[in-house]
Amino acid sequence: MNKMVWAFVAGLCLTACDDQRDLYATSQPMLYVEADWMPSLGTDNMSQRATAMIYKTDHPCTKEYFHQAKCMTTRVTAGQYDILLFNGLMYSPSETHLDNIYFTGTEGIETFQAHAQETSANKRLTKQANEIIASNEMEILTSIHVRKEVKGDKGYYLKYKNGKNGFPVIPDYVEDSLFLTPYPVSYEAQIVVDLINPSSAYVANGALRGFAGSVFMATRMPSQNSVTHQFKLNSLRITDEGDAADPLHPERGSIESPVFITFGPPLDVPERKYEFEISIVLKDGSEVNKVLDVTDQVTPVINQIKAHLMSTNPVPIKLTIPIHLTVELPIISSTSGGSIGVDDWGDDEIIRFPIK
Repeated sequence: MNKMVWAFVAGLCLTACDDQRDLYATSQPMLYVEADWMPSLGTDNMSQRATAMIYKTDHPCTKEYFHQAKCMTTRVTAGQYDILLFNGLMYSPSETHLDNIYFTGTEGIETFQAHAQETSANKRLTKQANEIIASNEMEILTSIHVRKEVKGDKGYYLKYKNGKNGFPVIPDYVEDSLFLTPYPVSYEAQIVVDLINPSSAYVANGALRGFAGSVFMATRMPSQNSVTHQFKLNSLRITDEGDAADPLHPERGSIESPVFITFGPPLDVPERKYEFEISIVLKDGSEVNKVLDVTDQVTPVINQIKAHLMSTNPVPIKLTIPIHLTVELPIISSTSGGSIGVDDWGDDEIIRFPIK
C-alpha cells in the first residue's frame, strides 16, 4: 500500500514540474539629451564633464553624467520633468570638479544655486566685518533648463511562457529627444583704472564690492547676496608721458586687474550701491587710499547681462568695467622705494608696459 502511495506522489510531482512560471519583462521610454557646448565653452566633447539633474514632480531627483561626447540617455516614466544641464561633474553639492565652485539647494530646481568659493583676503586691503571675499579663479559655468512632459510609461510584455521563449522582444525606446545649447552664467571681467602721474605708484590693489556670490542655475539670475572681489592692479600702461615742466600736462596712464571670473551684479536690486576701493603704495612708502561709489559705472554691466539672458544666442560675454578714477599722485623719483616683494599673481611691484 505504501509503495502505491509513493508512486502516485512521485508521478504527481513529475507532472507538476512540467509547468513553469511565466516571465514578463519591461519596456520603458527613454529621453535623449544632446547639448551643443561650442558657443559657450568652445568644445564639442563633454564626456565625463557634464551633469544633468532630472526632477520629476513628487519624485526624488536623479542625476546623470554625460558618458558620450555630446549626449546622454536616461529612462523615464510618464509625467512632467524639469531638466537642468550644466558643465562639470557634481559628485555632491560640496564636491565638484569645477574650480572654486560649490552648489546648494540641489533638492529643487528653483533653489539650485552655484556659489563662488570664499578665499583669503588681500593683506593690503581692509576687510570689513562679515565681508566675504570671493575667489576670482572660478571656472566658467554654463547651464540650461527645460521642462518636458513624457507621455509614454513603463509597460510589461511576456518574455517566457511555461519556460519557452519565442515571443517578440519590446525594447526600451526613445520617446523624445532634446537638443540644448547651454548659456554662460559666469563671466570674464577686468577692472581698468586711470591714474595721473602713474609712475609714482609702487604697489596698487583694488576691491570691488556688491557683486553676486552665487547664481540660480535654472533662471541664470545672479543672487542678491553680496561678495567682494579683491585683486592686484598691475600692468601699468603709460598713455601720455606728459611734460614735467607743464603742470597742466601731467603724465597719464592706467593700471588693471587680472581677468577674473564673476557671477556679475544682481539684476533685480536697483537700490544697491557698488563701491571700489583702491589702495596705492607710492615709491616713497606713503599711501593713497580711496573708496568710491561706482554704481553708475556698473549699471551698463547690468544691462549687458540682462540682454545676454534674453538673447537666443548663448555666447560667452566678457565684462570690462572701466573704473575711471581721477587719482592724482605726487611726482616721486623712480629711484625711491624699497625692495620688491612677491605675492599671489606675480611681482608685488607694478609692472610697466610700453606705450601703445
